[in-house]
Amino acid sequence: MLSVRDFHAGYPSVPVVAGADLEVGPGEIVALFGHNGAGKSTLLKGLFGVLGACRGRVEFDGAAASGLSTRALTRRGMVLVPQDRGVFPSLTVEENLKMGFWASGANEAAEYERRLQRALGYLPLLDERRRDKAGNLSGGQQQMVSIGRALLAGPKMLLLDEPSTGLAPNLVDDIMALVRRLRDEEQMSVLLVEQNVGQALAASDRVYLMKGGRITHEADPDELAASENLWTLF
Repeated sequence: MLSVRDFHAGYPSVPVVAGADLEVGPGEIVALFGHNGAGKSTLLKGLFGVLGACRGRVEFDGAAASGLSTRALTRRGMVLVPQDRGVFPSLTVEENLKMGFWASGANEAAEYERRLQRALGYLPLLDERRRDKAGNLSGGQQQMVSIGRALLAGPKMLLLDEPSTGLAPNLVDDIMALVRRLRDEEQMSVLLVEQNVGQALAASDRVYLMKGGRITHEADPDELAASENLWTLF
């Protein structure tokens, strides 16, 4: 699904990611761990075409994807859920969701309704709040809106950037359960950046550790969870 080789990303005068290699298979959840400043979020933004100063070889869904724009990647099935959630506070919940549909290039009313009902099936709270302004929702509810908007784009793969940030423990459980359902029921691939290591390990199929802009280790989640030296690997 996603193959990344010798990937470099950052800003014109500030290189951050220095030659990362990783793979995410079809229907696989892969977690990416590392301390703050390791380059995790920069890697996701670079892969999604948000940053201009990137180079390396990227293949997505069987075709070259290096240098593609965010718009092109979205239409091919890759969607980023950013750390800051990025909801439009003055728009209603449903209007926010519709933005994801439009971003995918789709415009048929029947397809919109199909995707909407699919997303609301995973996120029933949004059905109750669909006419409320997104800015009036709690942080956890806004995170649900951000994920729902991504689902309206019809993704094959989600890039999730620290979805549990600022959430209560029960909401973190809900987010991770949702990620597992999307893998199991939709065969969706997920690249997950997360600081909540315990929860992410329980949800993931494989794990990469990142330090100083490089992928330093690949590990099995169960073996990593049992490691007494987990934090020394970061």
